[in-house]
Parts: sequence; C-alpha cells; structure tokens
Amino acid sequence: MHLLAHVGTDQESVVKMSLLKALRFRDKVARMPVNRILFRATVLLLLATSYLPVFSLYARQHWSDMNLQGAYAHAPLAILVIAFLIWRQRKKLSEPMLGAQNPGGLLLLASGVCLKMYGDVQGYVVLQGMSLIPVLLGLLQMYFGADTARTLRFPVLLLFFIIPLPGAAIDALTLPLIEITAELVTNVLPVFNIDVVKTGHTLTVNSVGLAEYHEVILAAECSGIRSLVSLLALSSIFAHLQGRGFGHSTLLMLMTIPLIILGNFLRVTLTVLMIVYVSPETAETFFHWSSGLLLFIVTLFGLFSIDAMLSREVSGKESSHG
Repeated sequence: MHLLAHVGTDQESVVKMSLLKALRFRDKVARMPVNRILFRATVLLLLATSYLPVFSLYARQHWSDMNLQGAYAHAPLAILVIAFLIWRQRKKLSEPMLGAQNPGGLLLLASGVCLKMYGDVQGYVVLQGMSLIPVLLGLLQMYFGADTARTLRFPVLLLFFIIPLPGAAIDALTLPLIEITAELVTNVLPVFNIDVVKTGHTLTVNSVGLAEYHEVILAAECSGIRSLVSLLALSSIFAHLQGRGFGHSTLLMLMTIPLIILGNFLRVTLTVLMIVYVSPETAETFFHWSSGLLLFIVTLFGLFSIDAMLSREVSGKESSHG
C-alpha cells in the first residue's frame, strides 16, 4: 500500500509539473503580442521623431509647383502609392518577428543611422531623408527576415523619388534637357518653312518671306524636368505591378528619358508653329494646357509599347527554347 501511494504521489507531481510548464508557456505566448506591439510602437515613435520634421520640411519647401521647378510636386500622390503597396503586403508585417541576428540588416540599419547623424550635423537635408531607406530596409531584414525585406523593398525604394535633390542637381539636369530640346526644334523647324536662329536657349523664328519675327525663350519649364522624376517613378511602379524582372524594369526606366525628350520636343515644336501660323496668344494657351498632358500621353504610350515589345521578345525566346 505504501509503495502504491508513493507511486501515485510521483505521478501527481509529474502531472502538476507538466501543468505548471504548460501554464507558463501559455502565459509567455499570451505576452508575446503585447511585447510585439510595444516594440513596434517604440520603433514607429523613434522613426516619427527622427523623420517627421525632415519630411515636413520637404512638404513645405519642395513638394509644390513653385519649388525646384515642380520636379517633386507628385510627392503627395507618391506617398499614397507607397502606403498602398505596403498595405498590400500587410500580412508579411503581421508575421512573428525574428531576433536581431541578421548581420546584413544590422549593417544597413547602422549605415542609415550614421547617414542620418551626418546629415543632421552637416545640415544636409537630402542625406537626412535618404537615410530612411537603409534604416527601413535594415529593420525589415533584421526583424522580419530577408523574404519580407525583399517583398517590401520596392515601396521603400520609391522614397527615392520623393526626397528632393539639391537645387544645383536639378539645374544640372535641366540645362542639358533644354539644350537637347533647342537643338531638335532648331533642326526640324525648316521642314515647316520656318526660319530659325538659335542664340543660347532663345529661338528667333518667322515664316519664310515674312518680316515679323518672334522670340521663343526656352525656360526651365521647357526642359521637361517637372515630369522627369514623376514619370521615372511611374515607369518603375508600372514595371513592378506588371511583375517585370530587374532588367526589364531598368530598361523601361531608362527609356523614360528619351520619351520625355520626345514629348517635350513635340510640345515646343507645336507651340512655335502656333506662334508663327496662328497667334502668340493661342500658342501660350496651348503651351500651358499641354505642359504635362502631352508629356504624360507620349511617355505612357511609349512605355506600354516598349513593355509589350519586350514581353513579346521574352515570350518568343521561351517558346523557341521550349
């Protein structure tokens, strides 16, 4: 009897210990979501404290038609697109977090923090904003894994298109674009029986045989820079949503530049034709009306056409190999 009682006591102890371990495990699991929420809230608070003043400055000084030649006026819409792309992958962010053991993610995070500190000390607003890209990629890779980081890499990299470059960089892009447009227009106007003399970025034009001359000044608005950044972002978004590969996407983005030059050339040429053969007032109205629309139509049509050709070529190669 005593032996049986002793055995029964040992079994009860084992059961109690098992139940105790199970309860502890349950409590630990129950606490995990709270810890996760607190961790994410802390990270979001730190990010907001560090970067909200920077992006608030961008919104006040750069994200408008009046600053940097309107090159970043698309930023508010781009932010909505970035938010939508992240929302599409929200399940990835709801997965359990990993430990901070990823050396690649840690390196990215450290690089971003150093870049932010350097930008703060030196007053480089561009670096302050750009540092957010490696910071976010590093956090994603460290706490959610390489797969989640790859999935969300594109919307994070889209930040590049809303962080304004310095005015000097915008000017360095604007001048070559104006020069190319002026050369193209100068070469094509004689086909329409128009004499043209190019002096810098000023075109003196008139119809052959007429004494009345008109001066057309190709200002910064004639460069196409206003549409360049936004259409580069649009081409990258288009390629991403179509599921194109890296090479395909890169080629589409590169082709955006000649398409913008083509659209800008058409706009300026049509404006000059209207000045000479219709009236300067009609030409001015047309120029302002077509400023973004013509460039958008030409670029979008060109992107669709190039994408279709590239897709057919890839399909043809796959069929031949098959």
